[in-house]
Amino acid sequence: MNSERTSITNINVEKVMEWIKDKYNIISVLPYVVKVEDNSVTFRFTRFLFFSFEPTFLTEYNFIGDKLVEYKFKNAKDELKILIVNEGRDTLRIAVSYSGEKEWIVSKGLKKILDEIVRGIIRENQKAIKITESVENYSHSLSRLSLISKLIMKSKLVKSEEVNLKVGGVLSYVEEVISQNSNYPIIYVSGSGENSLFRLLFINGELKGVYIMKDNKESFDEKEIDKLEGNFKIHVYVAISPAITTILSGE
Repeated sequence: MNSERTSITNINVEKVMEWIKDKYNIISVLPYVVKVEDNSVTFRFTRFLFFSFEPTFLTEYNFIGDKLVEYKFKNAKDELKILIVNEGRDTLRIAVSYSGEKEWIVSKGLKKILDEIVRGIIRENQKAIKITESVENYSHSLSRLSLISKLIMKSKLVKSEEVNLKVGGVLSYVEEVISQNSNYPIIYVSGSGENSLFRLLFINGELKGVYIMKDNKESFDEKEIDKLEGNFKIHVYVAISPAITTILSGE
């Protein structure tokens, strides 16, 4: 068996692992792939321009939460394996190995396979960083009443009601609001209860800002939305022009 391995640090593991768990994302970055059909993948490896090997593999997939993802491309004689392990502290370890009759051909391509997987992960991580920065910027703006007032003045109120929401119910409620107002690029939802409040900003259907106050503690973490419950007075505002976000970005 031949193998290549490396580690990547400073990775947003949570976001990147979501990308890794989609086999089509991994297959899309693999070199030497010449055909993808249902659950089979065909590769073409060459060496010295004269020797070639074109195996077709079935794809097997295993994962353990966000700790380990393993892809196996197998047939009766060969196995190409990709292993990605979350080692903690924002670090991923990636290993690629091959065992079979054509090791002398395939082994020369393992380094390139590894390199392309790493490039794919780094690209996805850069996207995650940009999204996170955007969310954090708008989220902190949602904590400022002066900016919220300007946002509301430039928006249209489309819903105002009192609702009782159980734990996990806020997201379901908001998803319905987004669906009902999908023709608007900007949707701002605010909810205030006895001991908590939330402010959510959506741009083109994507959550771009989160502000939560619960028991006098502030949070900008979207995971905290699922923990909210109780009676809320909810207001929904919409806007046609994305330029309204300049109010929150400070431009």
